[in-house]
Amino acid sequence: MTMSAIPIDLPLSKSLLNRALVIIAGQGRLSSWLNDNPDVISNGCRDTRLLIDALLGIEHNRSNPFYFQDAGTPCRLFTAFAAAKFSEPIEIKGNDSLNNRSIEPLVTSLMSMGAEIQYLERHGFTPLSIKKGIQQWKDVRISAAISSQYASAFLLIAPLFSGTKNIVVTESSHSQAYLEMTVDILKRMGIEISSTQITSEIHFTIQGKYQDLGAHVPSDIFESDWSSAAFFYPLLLGLPQNTILELRGLNPNSSQGDAALSYLGNSLGIKTIKTENGISILRDGNSPDAFHQNVSDGEILNTETTINLKNNPDLAPALIVGWCIMGRTLFIQGIHNLRFKECDRIVALQNNIKALGCTLTLLGTEVDDLWILDSSHRSFPSQMHIETHSDHRIAMAFAALKPWIPDLSFSDTTCVEKSFPQFWEQWKKCTFD
Repeated sequence: MTMSAIPIDLPLSKSLLNRALVIIAGQGRLSSWLNDNPDVISNGCRDTRLLIDALLGIEHNRSNPFYFQDAGTPCRLFTAFAAAKFSEPIEIKGNDSLNNRSIEPLVTSLMSMGAEIQYLERHGFTPLSIKKGIQQWKDVRISAAISSQYASAFLLIAPLFSGTKNIVVTESSHSQAYLEMTVDILKRMGIEISSTQITSEIHFTIQGKYQDLGAHVPSDIFESDWSSAAFFYPLLLGLPQNTILELRGLNPNSSQGDAALSYLGNSLGIKTIKTENGISILRDGNSPDAFHQNVSDGEILNTETTINLKNNPDLAPALIVGWCIMGRTLFIQGIHNLRFKECDRIVALQNNIKALGCTLTLLGTEVDDLWILDSSHRSFPSQMHIETHSDHRIAMAFAALKPWIPDLSFSDTTCVEKSFPQFWEQWKKCTFD
């Protein structure tokens, strides 16, 4: 007998929302839009609130410095926006986590366009001061080797300038889905963009200005967050076989790269079904290896054992915990950039899964970016303490162990406020904690 679905309320996609907020600010109407959409602030995650505060600061010439805590995406998008909308010198700061994440490629490219930016402590890292902004557009090259967010930042500020704008994105092998998301939002907001892929470079041409656009923001831009949905897939593995979770507000055809979870979930033996309110997930009763039969886009390097997550690195913590729960051993590629997140997520995963008898080991060099997850000796201890490193995705991923390890504790539970403030409330619906 099948039980009724447990409804899970997810936050809005902060990747989509952050980009939309920069566009609306570029149109010069962020304050009025927020007045018409108060739920965006009241229900928003911490990262979104930090970006809104900073963008409003530019709009109203509010005092600075602007402090971003550990919010990498808002900091990077805002730094480019502030250089493009420059009116007076400003300082941009973060906590220790943010200040250890390089912003050098973005700053170097902004300086090549005429901005004057000074590092206040360490070269290549926040805190920094913007002394002079960009006076006029100059075509630019930007590396996406560390993060695609640098390239997205330039795509988002290009329509602040007149004429034809050209951007060359180099070393774009990782997280292309996020670039595609940025392009999709800009196009839907009326900006004309064309692109050409030349080996590992993407050449973008952008036409149009924000000030020429109408005020309409398509309501379906604002979707629930697939990255946040990921943590309920491994959690489902520990619930009764007939449990169904309804993850509300998700669009299976979303421009969010992490919508790939709808088929990657098959590697956990979990089926994703579209519903009127979003999606439902349930155990499909098949071998997890059925997953490989459904993937034909070239991302799977070895149809037996290798999964490439280069375009979905934010899904890696949840999937890896899920594979550990299942006792799976497989090869993973495309996760090297996890080292440059809120913490070194690879180290955090390696250290925490040890308690389960599992290992995550690099094969070859970091350039090869090939890892083996060995869960052949997986066991569940009677109690386990998770060192989250104050990283929201580490905390939420390992929360899936609760049905298997009732005595589960965390070094930090408040870190989820960064992306999913209501996570523990929704988690308790499943664990009845």
